[in-house]
Amino acid sequence: MYNLSELYHPITANPAGGGEYLPGRLLQPYIRCYWGSNGAAGGEGDAALSGAEAAEGPASQLTETIIPDSCMDIIWEWNERTGASGGIFCGINDTPFEAGQAAQPVTTERFAIRFHFWAVHLFADEPLTEVLNVHVPVEYYFRTFRKELGDRLQHIRTMTERIAAAEAFLLRRLERGNRSSDGMMNAVHRLLTSRGIMTAGALESSSGLSSRQLERLFRQHIGLPPKKVADLIRFQNVWLDLYRSSQTKGVMQDIVFTYGYSHQSHLINNFKKFAGRTPLDALSHARR
Repeated sequence: MYNLSELYHPITANPAGGGEYLPGRLLQPYIRCYWGSNGAAGGEGDAALSGAEAAEGPASQLTETIIPDSCMDIIWEWNERTGASGGIFCGINDTPFEAGQAAQPVTTERFAIRFHFWAVHLFADEPLTEVLNVHVPVEYYFRTFRKELGDRLQHIRTMTERIAAAEAFLLRRLERGNRSSDGMMNAVHRLLTSRGIMTAGALESSSGLSSRQLERLFRQHIGLPPKKVADLIRFQNVWLDLYRSSQTKGVMQDIVFTYGYSHQSHLINNFKKFAGRTPLDALSHARR
């Protein structure tokens, strides 16, 4: 598979606090990162939380704004003392929300796999038509996850070893040969290279598929229609450009021009729909 990840680097609302670990070369086209507790390397329960669950200060409540990063996650947790374990599958999001939960006991460990949106269907057991804004037991889409990987994780002490076990599991899944659509993947490629700025007609021409066919394939394999996927890609590229900018003066007008917004208020309103904050507020929050 062509490594589409070289074209696209989605980030969370708090990119510097993600505690992310990159995949090996063979899985780079499919996996955005791994994240979770550090295991033996960081001490029991020393959670390196993802941007989706980063702690804000010393309070007993973990809270963070979750923005649509266009990825999907498997999150597995277990209690070192009791042995209780379980996991959830987090589908693709198209709206921001605030996540909060009680602080985890020091005996709780966590390991997560974050997939690129175009790759999940190659590993999953079910179509992804119902994954928009959902959090469901991992077994809904990965029936053998507990047996093949989940129950093994609590006996593996370091993050490096957990990642190795996860990659072996994922590579076995790839060998099953779940089929994709060349036309759909061509359309994804064009959306990424255009940074989400593409008309429906241009997308049809580049993929060789009709708009109806593209709609069906995108919903089946990604959970969103092409227009929604394009909107998320554009938002993520805007957010990445803003986050990487060395100065804020003038950057807003540059983004308006680069990403085809009609005016600055159009950009601000569209960004706020996904981020829950204005661009400058989001930047201030990420850099604090």
